[in-house]
Amino acid sequence: MRILVAFYSKTGTTEKVALALKEALEEKGHNAELAKILPKEELKAAQYKKDGKDIELKNPVLDVQNFDLVLVGTPVWGFCPTPIVLSYLRGLQNTSGKKFALFATCTVLPGTTIQRMASILSTKGGTVTSSLTIRSIFPLDGAKLREAKAFAEQLAGGQA
Repeated sequence: MRILVAFYSKTGTTEKVALALKEALEEKGHNAELAKILPKEELKAAQYKKDGKDIELKNPVLDVQNFDLVLVGTPVWGFCPTPIVLSYLRGLQNTSGKKFALFATCTVLPGTTIQRMASILSTKGGTVTSSLTIRSIFPLDGAKLREAKAFAEQLAGGQA
């Protein structure tokens, strides 16, 4: 399978999870492509519009037509996905009939993060098949990364 792992990471935590997912998917024989979602202008979190509208992204992979599965990851900001990821999701193309898996990283509670992401994708005809939330108030340890890899292995087994 050809799989896209798209993510935004401000501090590196979500990026570590994305890399663990990619690695586990490749170990299962899948072609996994990593795509970091970046805003054209990096601002402080509070400076972004919470709804994610009007955020320009830097070279995003928006057309998902050639992917069998798309994973999208975000840190949790204020119990919600980052505005940058919301902007990315709204800009995705050829999502109708596509399968998505969502992941989030947070220190406390994820709030409505996954639900908000899934809602955008469902209005675009996509199907969210599963999700993962990694919670940790400490830097990611081996156990949390193993949790991410187990999630990827489950996806690989169910999708292959």
